[in-house]
Amino acid sequence: MSKKFLLLIFGCLFCFFSITGCKRISTKNETKKELILASFTVLADIIQNIANNDDFEVKSITKPGIEVHGYKPTPSDLINASEAFVFIDNGFGFEIWSEKFVSNLKIQRKTIADDLQPIFITEDSYKGKPNPHAWISPKRGILYVDIIVKSLSELRPSQKGLFEKNGETYKQKLSKIDQDFSLFINNLEKDKRYLVSCEGAFSYLANDYGLNEVYLWPVNAESQITPKRMARTISLVKKKNVPAVFCESTVSNESQMVVVNETGTKFGGNLYVDSLSSDNGPANSYLEMLKHNLEIIKRGLE
Repeated sequence: MSKKFLLLIFGCLFCFFSITGCKRISTKNETKKELILASFTVLADIIQNIANNDDFEVKSITKPGIEVHGYKPTPSDLINASEAFVFIDNGFGFEIWSEKFVSNLKIQRKTIADDLQPIFITEDSYKGKPNPHAWISPKRGILYVDIIVKSLSELRPSQKGLFEKNGETYKQKLSKIDQDFSLFINNLEKDKRYLVSCEGAFSYLANDYGLNEVYLWPVNAESQITPKRMARTISLVKKKNVPAVFCESTVSNESQMVVVNETGTKFGGNLYVDSLSSDNGPANSYLEMLKHNLEIIKRGLE
């Protein structure tokens, strides 16, 4: 084999390894996605639909099916927060752990409640405090989109067009759900417009669509089911002949089944409130959660 031929082979091999080496370096130096951290799964999904491109990654502190109010952040949550450029939470006292969580972190924070008008709880030890569950109403969900678009646009002005475009597309889907449920309520007999749930998490939905809200306990207060409250709920369900009662996916429906057994009404099903379902569940996105909840309510009240 001639020296020229050997030199040619070595030259080709050198070029090949040089190119592949450069590719590996290039891969390592690719621009890392900017992390947006949300306090819970519902909020993370809304944000994902707004910041939906290759420049951003959205994560939720809590996982599907987890009770959010009293969640205890883990070391991995702190690591995620240290890598994020913004932490977005709901506020209105929903994430009672969030203040301490962000107190020692150098991270931008946006709280949705700062730009929302609250509905206040009117009884028990929670009297005068804002009900945090505004996202349960599609009408308020549209406001969430506007707030998030504005906030992200202020933090990343170069992506404002993207956020606004994605936000408008997403709001159209929410508006369709809003219109469908409004039509149902408008055609529902007034004496059937009672939403009886375990937790008082549906104040915004009831307010926005003309429903009468009845519940067994206030926000995050399952231990406060009293004989008086139970008796009052049973009496109302009997008197108004309420066709169905409901509970929430992250709590036990045992107490609500007492109402069912005492009144002869039916159990309409579990509604999703604080958390999305797993990927193969009926509420694996915010839009699917709203559709699921409203369909369950429709079936029960019809």
